[in-house]
Amino acid sequence: MNISISKVRQAYERHQARQRCLELCQQLLELITHIQQHRGATLAILGGDDFFEIRLAAIKPYVLKDLQEVQRLRGELISDEGWQSLCAEWFTVNYHWRQDSAFHNFELHTHLIQQLLKLYKDFLNGPLFEHLDMSHQPVARLSLNELPELMETAAQIRGIGTHCLASGAKEKAFVDRLGFLSRYFTQSSHHISGQYDVDELLQAGQPWYKLGDIWLGIEQRITDELTPGRTGEGLLADQFFSDSSQLVFQTKQYVKAGLKRLKSATDRELETWINSSSYHTGT
Repeated sequence: MNISISKVRQAYERHQARQRCLELCQQLLELITHIQQHRGATLAILGGDDFFEIRLAAIKPYVLKDLQEVQRLRGELISDEGWQSLCAEWFTVNYHWRQDSAFHNFELHTHLIQQLLKLYKDFLNGPLFEHLDMSHQPVARLSLNELPELMETAAQIRGIGTHCLASGAKEKAFVDRLGFLSRYFTQSSHHISGQYDVDELLQAGQPWYKLGDIWLGIEQRITDELTPGRTGEGLLADQFFSDSSQLVFQTKQYVKAGLKRLKSATDRELETWINSSSYHTGT
């Protein structure tokens, strides 16, 4: 199959642009992670656990650093208007959360995080990833869509569960959301297991089944401590936050592994040209 030099050049330019996009995605992942932690800490404080003030003070500088790095890397990948909107949302959340109800605070944080996750989906569905070689297409779907969403589900579970334990109240809005999120995490993780050979695709170093083991422990704690009518054993908010952070962290590691794998991906046209060149040169 003959491929014109212009198409090879276009494929190479896409490859270079995709590398820049993946570097941005790695930094966005850090920003998302720290905003998720900020949500959990503020929910705990609004629930009455002042111990989380220490956590909150430690998280804020990381968010600001992440924002600076994303600003440096974004180029044309995030429009000026979109970037200004994201920054405005962050400053609203950061400076006004103490005046909000816990549920409104949760919703504002979550909306901001969903906007950041939408950037991943836009990249996935854009020109930089539509020409990927076949072996890396499922890696892209996992790393830019399904696993980041799973990580956010885990982080929402952490935030809501921590708030409920901090407040000592099982508010219906939060309990209902927690039940939905728990079912959704189970369904989503099972879907991923059924659709992909995650260990083969991501080569993350930690087997995929480990995530299920961590989730079973968290799910049992939710059943024992946060189900209406159950008294539990007095699990502390800080302990639940730490335990469920393992779930978030492990999911994040799979995302990072996927982004790393995508750095070695090539365009179909470029791959064909390389194979054709090797054939004609006998190498």
